[in-house]
Amino acid sequence: MNHINRYLFSFTLALCSVAAIQAQAFEGVIEFTKTTGPVITNYKYYIKGDHVRIEEISARGDAQGIMLVDTRDKTVTALSPDRKLYMDVPNMRLPKDVKTDVKKTGEMKDMAGYKCEKWVVKSNDEDRTITYWVAADKFDFFVPLLETLNRKDEQAVFFLEVPDGVGMFPMLGVEQKMDGSEVSKLQVTKVTKGVQKPSLFEIPAGYNKFERN
Repeated sequence: MNHINRYLFSFTLALCSVAAIQAQAFEGVIEFTKTTGPVITNYKYYIKGDHVRIEEISARGDAQGIMLVDTRDKTVTALSPDRKLYMDVPNMRLPKDVKTDVKKTGEMKDMAGYKCEKWVVKSNDEDRTITYWVAADKFDFFVPLLETLNRKDEQAVFFLEVPDGVGMFPMLGVEQKMDGSEVSKLQVTKVTKGVQKPSLFEIPAGYNKFERN
C-alpha cells in the first residue's frame, strides 16, 4: 500500500468512526424538575442503551426513590435505598386512548444547550393543551420509556400521540387547561453526555426483594 493509498484508507476509517459516533443513541444524564401546583420535585434520568435509571432527588440531594427500567424487556424495578429493598412493578394498566390535535409550529428556541421546536398538542375531550419544546439528539430511549412506564398522566400520554416523536426529548413541557391555567410543568435543567456504568442499572448487592402479602 503506497503512501497515498494509506492516507486515503486512514481518512476513510476516520470518517467511518465519526459517522459511527454520530449514529450512536444518546447516553448520559438528564436532570429535570416537575412542578405541580406549589410542589417542585427533582429527577434524574441515567440512560444507557435500553436501560434507564430514574431517580427522585430529595431536598438533601440524595436519591429517595429509584426505578430501573428495561425498555427492551418492558420491565420496571423499584428500589428503596433507605430500606434496601427492591420490587418488581407490574404494569396492568391499559394504554389510554385520547383524541388529540398535534401542531408542529416550526418555532425554535434555545433551551438546555439545544435548539428546540415548539409542538402544541390539544385535546378538547381531556380539557388539556400541552406545549412541548423538543430537542433532537437521538434520544431513542424516550418513547420506549414512556411505553414501558405506561403512565396515565397527560404529559406522557400526549407525547406518544405525536407522529415522528422517536429520537426527540422535551426540554420543556407545560400542561394547561383550555382556560389557560397551568396544571404541571416539566423542565430540563441539565443534560450531560457520557458513558454510564452498567452497575447503575442493576439491583445493588445486599438488597432484598419486597414481597406483597
